[in-house]
Amino acid sequence: MENPHIRIINEWAPRGFSHFEERIWSSSLQRADLPKIRHFLEASRFENIDVSLVIPQDGSASRIRWFRHYQPSGQCISMGNPVSIPIGSNNLKLTFCYKDIEAAKGSRSLVIVVANALRMIFGVPVARELVFESHFSVDDTDGKTSSELGYASQFDNQNLNMFADPPIEDAALMPIPEEAAILLDKAFAQAYPDEQFILLWLAFETIIHLHPGMGNNGEKRKRFFKEELGSDVANAEVFRLFNLRSTAFKEGRFSDANFGQACWSLYAAIQLAIMKDCPQRRAFLAAYELSLAQGVGAAERDA
Repeated sequence: MENPHIRIINEWAPRGFSHFEERIWSSSLQRADLPKIRHFLEASRFENIDVSLVIPQDGSASRIRWFRHYQPSGQCISMGNPVSIPIGSNNLKLTFCYKDIEAAKGSRSLVIVVANALRMIFGVPVARELVFESHFSVDDTDGKTSSELGYASQFDNQNLNMFADPPIEDAALMPIPEEAAILLDKAFAQAYPDEQFILLWLAFETIIHLHPGMGNNGEKRKRFFKEELGSDVANAEVFRLFNLRSTAFKEGRFSDANFGQACWSLYAAIQLAIMKDCPQRRAFLAAYELSLAQGVGAAERDA
């Protein structure tokens, strides 16, 4: 069987492109409508993107679904199982072409923007579910193909909080807003730390908004961490996370930060924000301050 990447390389390499990222989504798009997609991308200045449909003709195509389970020791195990892609299923393929490896780095944000631009204009089923992603080049025509991330995140491998002094089970919780619970649920299901961070921050803002007192969320954050908790360290870290949020949300810069560490720090801040004044909250605060002193978030602060 001919390598499916060869056509792209033969067509785009003579134009000076050497690195490629291919994404395939399940789609209800019809072949006759492909020119509309191409025209829209060009008119929107989404350049150097090859557009086609992929329809499996036999049962040989499959994707990997990852499942996580825990051993009695608490160790998280990720296992991948192949799932057949239905014969005759319709799939949209977009191939993003780059001049060199540097241009290809950090390209996931562009892919997300393009996919959701299509969904907003043509309807969500135009690119419904990501099936495959591939990275290949002129020098490596086979490249690397994956269908779903299966690694265990730091939340998967988190040690449980089962301390007895003070008894963790006596922790006093504030009412968690339903909106925040939904955002937290979605955040912990994400594979990419930057996506986790966005959802965690929105949940954090929802929780802070319901804290008592006048003023905007920034004033409430400062009042809670600096005055109620009495922690200049935690307050400074939350302000750093706010600046990271502003950089990501307002400037669209995601590649310069360690979002894995940022998610962990923000998670700890949310833990404090949803607890009433109790010995357990003071224990969580002491652990948070210690982790910050040991370097969590230091890379972003020094950047």
